[in-house]
Amino acid sequence: MKLFFIYLVAALLSCESWNQAQAAQTASARAGDPFADSSAQENPSLPGDPFAETTDPSPASLTGDPFSEKSTHWNQSNAAKLKQSKDTFLYKGWLESRNQFWLRNKRPFSTRQRLWFEGEGAFTGETVSGNAAVQRRAPRFFLSGSLDFDPAAADLSTDHNRLSAILHEAYLTVEGKTVDLLIGKKMVRWGTGDGINPLDLINPRDHRDPLASGRADNRLAVPLIQGIISLPASDPVQELTLETVAVPVAQITRLNAAGAAWEPAALQALRSLEQQELLVLASQKKPERWFEDGSYGLRLTATIGGWDLGLTGYSGIKNDPVLTGQFETDNRLCITPVHPHINAFGLSFATGTHRTTLRGELAVKPHYPIQKEGSLIPGYSRRTLVEGVIGFDRTFGLNRYLNLHYFAEFIQKNKETARRHYSHGLTFECSDLFFNDDVKLGVSGVVGLSGQGWAIQPYGEYHIDDDWLLAFSFFLFHGDENEKYGQFADRDFVSLRLRYSF
Repeated sequence: MKLFFIYLVAALLSCESWNQAQAAQTASARAGDPFADSSAQENPSLPGDPFAETTDPSPASLTGDPFSEKSTHWNQSNAAKLKQSKDTFLYKGWLESRNQFWLRNKRPFSTRQRLWFEGEGAFTGETVSGNAAVQRRAPRFFLSGSLDFDPAAADLSTDHNRLSAILHEAYLTVEGKTVDLLIGKKMVRWGTGDGINPLDLINPRDHRDPLASGRADNRLAVPLIQGIISLPASDPVQELTLETVAVPVAQITRLNAAGAAWEPAALQALRSLEQQELLVLASQKKPERWFEDGSYGLRLTATIGGWDLGLTGYSGIKNDPVLTGQFETDNRLCITPVHPHINAFGLSFATGTHRTTLRGELAVKPHYPIQKEGSLIPGYSRRTLVEGVIGFDRTFGLNRYLNLHYFAEFIQKNKETARRHYSHGLTFECSDLFFNDDVKLGVSGVVGLSGQGWAIQPYGEYHIDDDWLLAFSFFLFHGDENEKYGQFADRDFVSLRLRYSF
């Protein structure tokens, strides 16, 4: 059944003539994201799903993520629109019904009804100097939030409330001639890799929906201070920017609650042993010291001869937990999820030609905490971790799109570590438009080449006028039950969405 859906989408994608597509080489290109939930493009263009040729590989045009739901977070063009407008507040939003069902029993595990709102504004408008109107450098603010109703997810676990109001982002931007300061709850997207981003370490993942979204949506905004400094540049450097980020208090990826839709198999096994009173699973230990347990990042970017280059450094806590253990007085093993300190250094690059973007990242994480195996008492061993990703995306002809990235990681050899010393894989997406570009069909996914299994998403969208979107997708998993994707092999599901944008 899984292969049937894949072959079906592949057949649909090939039904248009390649010769007809090649005749329109000058038409606008559509970029996309592996694992996208593939929501409609809204005005303005959304990060992670640009609909323009990638001739200028700016950071906004190079975002892309597997599993992305393509959040409606505004790009930098909104700031310019706000300055040119007499209005001091611009807003938009959408109403969406997203319903997800297990294929094994046709039961819903999420029936989320969402009202989303976001807006950007300035605290002052125009001032008059003599006979000319002069625009001040007024502080600007951005906010986004949602009101969610999800009774199906709430019935499964305590991870979800039936009704919840969520503030996703809220931050203030103060602009200077060479320095911009941003303060508040915010997302920071670093790196150029498409879907696999070893340098994107500031924001923790949303444990409630780890697979059904990407970096633009499955990471959580955190309270931070961000500074962006424009440095003087001389030939051959066109632009030179220094970016700093400080998160004063630790923000972590929470463990899934018992019974949650995406509770990992290993966590289920530990909770089963706890119910048998064979061990104690302690509460997740979050570092709570201000500043000392915070996270700090530094990034230097330059544009040289059409290449976007970046150097990144990070120091902070590890967002995802590792397990430690000790025996209690009753001789039961007590296991505690902890978040050790880590450091990371890396570089990134991206360049664009006519309709192709090439990009990549390389990260080195010395003394990285790796879970031990074969030990009576759980713990971790610190080893050097090297991660890399390289790939491209290209639009062929009118709308036929291909995105392919190769990723790999290497761990310094040690008999105590549970993970492979070397693993690698591919992320991909291919898509095309039909019926006057109102219908989009595609398939995206990730394939582990070291036994991790695979996850594939055939999807389709139907854009009705400018305001309505009808979308469907299948998530199909395969692999060994102890591996990253294979553990979800019995959780194939279908997602149906209806969205109205305003």
